[in-house]
Amino acid sequence: MTTLISASRALHRQKIAVERTLYARSAEESQLAARWANAWHKLVQRKLDQNLATRSAPAGIYFGGLFTNPPSRVLH
Repeated sequence: MTTLISASRALHRQKIAVERTLYARSAEESQLAARWANAWHKLVQRKLDQNLATRSAPAGIYFGGLFTNPPSRVLH
C-alpha cells in the first residue's frame, strides 16, 4: 500500500513538472522541466512495478480452456 501512496505523490509531482514544461517562459526552462517530468514518470512507473511485484497475484487465470494473464499496470 505504501508504494501506491508514494506512486500517487510522485504522479502529482510529475503533473506539476508537466505543467511547468507547458508554461515555461524559455526553451531552457522548458527543457529542464521536461527532464524533471521524465524523471518523475520513471519513478511513478517503478513504484507501480514494485507494487505489482509485491502483490501475490496468480501467474494466470484459467477459464474453461482459456488461459489469460492478469493485467499489468503500465503508465503511458
